Amino acid sequence: MSLAVRMDALDRTISDLDPLEFVRHVDHLTELNAHADRAGLERLADDMLARVWNNVSDLPTAGAALRDLGFVLASLERHGVDHRTISGAEETLLKLGDITDEIPRDSVYTYALRNPRSGTRFFTGIPEEILFIDQVRIAGTALRPAVDDLVATLTLPLRDPELTERLARAVAGFRTFAEALLAVKRQVTPEVFSHRMRPYFPPMTVGGTVLYAPGGAQMTPLLVDIALLRPEPGEPEAGWYPRYLDENLPYLPAAYREAADAIQRHRPLLPRLLDEAARAGSALRDAGREEPGLRQLRLLMREVLRFRLPHLQLARANMAIRVPGSLGSGGYTTSSLDQLAELTTRRHHQLTDALSDGPPAVRSTAPPTPEAG
Repeated sequence: MSLAVRMDALDRTISDLDPLEFVRHVDHLTELNAHADRAGLERLADDMLARVWNNVSDLPTAGAALRDLGFVLASLERHGVDHRTISGAEETLLKLGDITDEIPRDSVYTYALRNPRSGTRFFTGIPEEILFIDQVRIAGTALRPAVDDLVATLTLPLRDPELTERLARAVAGFRTFAEALLAVKRQVTPEVFSHRMRPYFPPMTVGGTVLYAPGGAQMTPLLVDIALLRPEPGEPEAGWYPRYLDENLPYLPAAYREAADAIQRHRPLLPRLLDEAARAGSALRDAGREEPGLRQLRLLMREVLRFRLPHLQLARANMAIRVPGSLGSGGYTTSSLDQLAELTTRRHHQLTDALSDGPPAVRSTAPPTPEAG
């Protein structure tokens, strides 16, 4: 069974569950947050914690409980209350994390991908947050099959028709992912995100470890990067990238962490295919037409840039209106996004340069210009 099928089934199962009977409190939570009602939030947390162990029996119910406790405890933290002052809260988070084999707090998966469409949970209820959750859900779901396809390409030779087919499907998935981000960029202003939504994504210390809130680095583009373009020994990002992975891989569900380990046993796809093309030389050209596998690889890199550059712009716009030294919800300044953008752009240029050595028909275009908005 593919990773996409497994993860979609798990997330649908979790999203359908409400072991803490939280759906009746969704609107109440937004009211409590609007009034910064810490006492009311503490009562709600106590009520939910009292229900956990009578209603949690397996991984799906633990995932749903972790989702809904995450909304309430992150709300308390946003209003200045350390969740560890709530009796049983930290112990419960740690136990739920053990059952799910995931970090013991809310994540991008609990916030969006496991958030039900009917009875959607949110912190503020403003239209921008509802749109944000919906677009993250669309993006994450669309990219999962692309990860499966990219993993399958890691052992396929350049001229294998299956490689071309799988890369074409990956292009379609990443295109949907990039379009979802652009929808957020157009409709959620930096002021709304930074001042009304971002405060509900605080870091939390659980079991002595600082855990960061839902963030983009926790999503499947991390696996796309590992499979497609991660740096190799001697490249500029080779020292930084392993630390970046160490910090972010723990936030992925267990199946994706296992996939990341398996992916790293192979060379990243783009440099491997370029080396193969270079060895084959002119044998890979057919009547001046671009090799189909390289053409799909070029299209995929354009979609990755179409996501990455606007994402960097969006992060910079948000950081520009925050207090100096602020971190994103994933615990970073824009420096990591800068590194990722530089790596992606360099890989794109490597591909462009390799293709431009052939006949004019195979020349690649320049990186796409990010949409304004």
